[in-house]
Order: sequence, then C-alpha cells, then structure tokens
Amino acid sequence: MIRSAHGISGYPARVRALADNDPFLCRILSLYSSYPPELAFVDYWLTADDSGKTNGAIARNGSNFILFLTGESDLQEISSFLRLSGAEGVLCDGRFTLDFSGKTADGAILKRSEPIPGKSGEPALCKPTIKAAYDLIVKCTDDSFTPPAYDDFYVDVNHKLRHGAMRLYGIEESGTLAAVAMTVAESGDGAVLGAVACDPAFRRKGFGSKIVRAASNALIAEGKTVFLHRAKNANAAFYQKLGFSNCGTWREYKI
Repeated sequence: MIRSAHGISGYPARVRALADNDPFLCRILSLYSSYPPELAFVDYWLTADDSGKTNGAIARNGSNFILFLTGESDLQEISSFLRLSGAEGVLCDGRFTLDFSGKTADGAILKRSEPIPGKSGEPALCKPTIKAAYDLIVKCTDDSFTPPAYDDFYVDVNHKLRHGAMRLYGIEESGTLAAVAMTVAESGDGAVLGAVACDPAFRRKGFGSKIVRAASNALIAEGKTVFLHRAKNANAAFYQKLGFSNCGTWREYKI
C-alpha cells in the first residue's frame, strides 16, 4: 500500500520514526523541508503492509525518485508505481533490486560520526559563491558525474541554502578557491556530503582531504552523522584514510 503525504498528518515525524541516521531518509527529509508537497514538481509517500504498518518512504523531485526501503517493502508494487509515475531516475539502497530496465550505477555508502583528527594550522573554511563552487565542480567533471546546467544548479542550491537544507564549504589558497564540498542533503541528525572537488592546479597538496575533514568536523560538531555516496571503485583509499567506514550500498536506476 502506498499513501500520499497529502493525506498524512505529521509526515516528517513518521519518516523519522522509520530509522535512525539513514542517508536515504536524510535525503527525503531534506527535500521535504525545502519543497513542501503542495508544489507541483515534488511528491511524498509512505509505504505500508496490508495491516497498515509503515515500512518505507518515497519522494519525487521532478522525474527523479528517492526511496527508503526495508525488508517488508513490496518491491513489485513499488516498481510498478514508479513506472506509472514516469520515473526516469531512482536512488535506493543497493540491497534491493527493483523491476526496471535501463542503466544502473552503484557504489558504497560511507559514514563518520566522530571528528576526524587534523593538523594544526590548517586553513579555515570559507563560504564560496554558488557560481564559484559550480565553476570548480565543472572543472572536475568525470565519467561518474555530470553537473546540471548552471541555471538549474543555481536555482536549486540557492533555494536550499535559504531553507537550511544545504551548505557550501570552500578552502582558499592565495585568494583562489582550491577546494569545495557541499551537503547535498541535511536532516536533524544527518548530512550527506557530496560534490567534493579540488582544482586540478591544487591537487596532490592535501586540499581534498582538508575540505572533507573540515566540512565533516563542522557537521559532526552539530551532532550530525556525515554520509558519503562513493561511486563503485572510486576514491576508496582516500576516504578510508580519513576514517570513513562502509555502512551500506546505493544503486541508481536511469530509465
């Protein structure tokens, strides 16, 4: 059974009750805090078994969906629902296989809830402009990530920054933005860190480690668990050296 958030009172509280410190719930709650269900391009649902017991959550942003699934989730029903809803992209826990054709990508989910030890004299974080952060991310584009058009990026990031659902972090060197990272989602007890980029001119100088360490420690100091979605076989040693531990897998369907 799939129930729309429009008929559910206290949707965020019901979502939080499903699990503690889960990256998929963090993304759903972050989206909900930025874009309420009254808007046409977003939707939110809870899933339940035949007795009415809630066992999952779904969020839609345009044609992209985020799922929180459990062992009790009806994967066939959810797959059919997503196809009928015109899903073009679906992000979910990699333990679960949905009935979709098309391309898939997967990787590891990492987390850290204790501060990362650093070195004295490390540069302080700055708050880069959205344009400066975007330009640096574009410089670092690779096969695993293609940034959206700037206008779409600006509108979404600016809106989420104003609603406290996202933060931009930067490190400057000699007046130049050397590295950037952002929280792509934040909830009360968690944050998903992403878009970590280091200017090619500053690579092999430790700026990638510095931005991840400083941003993570700032979030952990607020009582949040920091999550990272790492592409398969990408940067494993980098994040292991920073003390992040594997806590699961993710899978993305592109229909």
